[in-house]
Amino acid sequence: MIVSRPHQWGFSLLEVLVALAILAISLGMLMQSFSLSGRNVQVTADYTRALVLAESKLTEAGTLTAVGSESAGQFDDRFRWVLRAVPVEAEYFGPSALIPYRVSVEVVWESDGKTRTLNLETLKVEARR
Repeated sequence: MIVSRPHQWGFSLLEVLVALAILAISLGMLMQSFSLSGRNVQVTADYTRALVLAESKLTEAGTLTAVGSESAGQFDDRFRWVLRAVPVEAEYFGPSALIPYRVSVEVVWESDGKTRTLNLETLKVEARR
């Protein structure tokens, strides 16, 4: 005589534990992903602010900077800058009433325990005296 067991509906304890483990791992990975994306948003915002500050300093330097000079300062508690104006040494310019010079701005700040830097450069001309 064959005795058949009644069909069982539902999940075993092992299946439930495996499902919970998979869920926990998935949620952990999602939280890490959101955390990294939040940090990247802050880094991008810092770079954008540094770019705006550097561009404003370059614009200001076009009228106030003497060739061969270097100056430094601080925008606020986080962002520092260094401005350099150096003459462009080249023989191919020939005789001219204008002197070309390179103006560079370096903006430095701390973010996530790292020192970050943004550099911008442009060429300007000055009338020969």
